[in-house]
Amino acid sequence: MRPEEAITRQVKGWLVPIFQSRDEGGRTLNGLCAEDFAKVCAGYACSDCLAVFDTYTVTCPVCGTTRDVDADIREAPPLWLQHLRERDLDEPADKPPVVNPFAGGTVLPEMETIPLAKLRKRKWGRS
Repeated sequence: MRPEEAITRQVKGWLVPIFQSRDEGGRTLNGLCAEDFAKVCAGYACSDCLAVFDTYTVTCPVCGTTRDVDADIREAPPLWLQHLRERDLDEPADKPPVVNPFAGGTVLPEMETIPLAKLRKRKWGRS
């Protein structure tokens, strides 16, 4: 089987890393979300090129990386962990109330409501 056919048959997408950097050896270190990290741990994604497979794969058809759990899964750098902790501590901003008068939603006091009967007809186009 040609490499192009193997890639077409096995690869169903790509993971998107949260963080990326290079280690001392020049290898790319990818920081993934928990769901994507589980795919790499289970052998359904490549830790190097981040290709996602439809079945368990030992050797990546895209980059040729052979699965090695000890080398593929490493401790995240402290700076990445600190950023994630700080991001989780942030409180979301207060959102304004949803205004939908047609669905019986909340109407803000500063919003003027006009009955449809009082609206003027258009001067141009259909009337």
